[in-house]
Amino acid sequence: MHFTAPKGSVQRLIRNLQGLGYTVVGSSLSEGVVRLSELTGQAGLAAGVVDVQAPGRYSLGGEVSLVFSSVNGPDSPKRYLHPAEVELSRLVDGRGGIEPVSGFHPNKRYAFFGIRPCDLRAVGVMDGTMLVPGFEDRVYSALRNGAIFIVVNCTRAGENCFCASMGTGPAAESGYDAAITELPEALLVDVPERSMAMFQGIELKPATEAELRAGVEMVQRAREQMGGRIAEQNPSKQMYAALDSPTWAKVAERCLACGNCTMVCPTCFCNTVIDRTDLRDGSVSRVRVWDSCLSKDFVYSAGGNPRLQRMSRYRQFVMHKFAYWPDEFGTYGCVGCGRCITWCPVGIDITETVNGVLRDQRAAEEKMEASPVG
Repeated sequence: MHFTAPKGSVQRLIRNLQGLGYTVVGSSLSEGVVRLSELTGQAGLAAGVVDVQAPGRYSLGGEVSLVFSSVNGPDSPKRYLHPAEVELSRLVDGRGGIEPVSGFHPNKRYAFFGIRPCDLRAVGVMDGTMLVPGFEDRVYSALRNGAIFIVVNCTRAGENCFCASMGTGPAAESGYDAAITELPEALLVDVPERSMAMFQGIELKPATEAELRAGVEMVQRAREQMGGRIAEQNPSKQMYAALDSPTWAKVAERCLACGNCTMVCPTCFCNTVIDRTDLRDGSVSRVRVWDSCLSKDFVYSAGGNPRLQRMSRYRQFVMHKFAYWPDEFGTYGCVGCGRCITWCPVGIDITETVNGVLRDQRAAEEKMEASPVG
């Protein structure tokens, strides 16, 4: 059901969500960066703040009269649903000997407020990997259970966004508990029947055909603004055939293997487990922390690391998103948010990498076809 609501109702909407028992997470301004954080009210929102992004660059570029003005920062719901560090278990030297203590106790239900369609889709991608029946990740499952999503459709594309070519935006099609498109004078909201309680006390008017059309046109403008794109609609098969593409080595010469791309990626879930000791209470804990496939130590085993070359590790990262993931889970692991482009210190553009690999493969195929037989 589509309605319009006053822009001033955002404060009430946040209070309603808190009254329903949710911890509200939304975009806020922190040290010159728009980040996700727990909100106490509309005053915490980064309203009117415009983020300017380019390969390897991020800055703030003035203010506009919009509530949802920024595109995205380095954070995504992954930060809350798949925490960077979580204690899995703890052993304590108690009076009766060694006592096991459960290390993980989720105590919050999250309402992700104002996230973009690409991040909503990223949660769906994470669900497909972390909630496989019989192999559920218990931490992710516990935090994901009960979470709700108030998504904001994009009416402005970021400089590094390419969600349109991944089919993940700029408008959300499903999976949300409410969807907002910000019009010049009002909020156009799509509210399923089950979500009406969060809009209690907010003046909702049935959306007119003109308002619905205006929302579609604004989203379409955002789609047309996107300069980045993946050249092929279904690149996975060509990617498999292009494992020896010279583009891999060319890009790897610039790559620092710092792992920034995997840290900000809303779907990367690689992790490792470490043990810690605390001499103060004699406890030992097992802790899960984020890791990166770009790290030389990530897949280290008794026989060493099978990906000693930086090129092979970077190729693994890109292939996982665009080839391995579709084969295993039926969807791409990339949602086109552009974060890996923005937060790469040397500005590596993953769309240029994929497109370069595809060009190399087409050239190789054309050369083979042109070669005389026999």
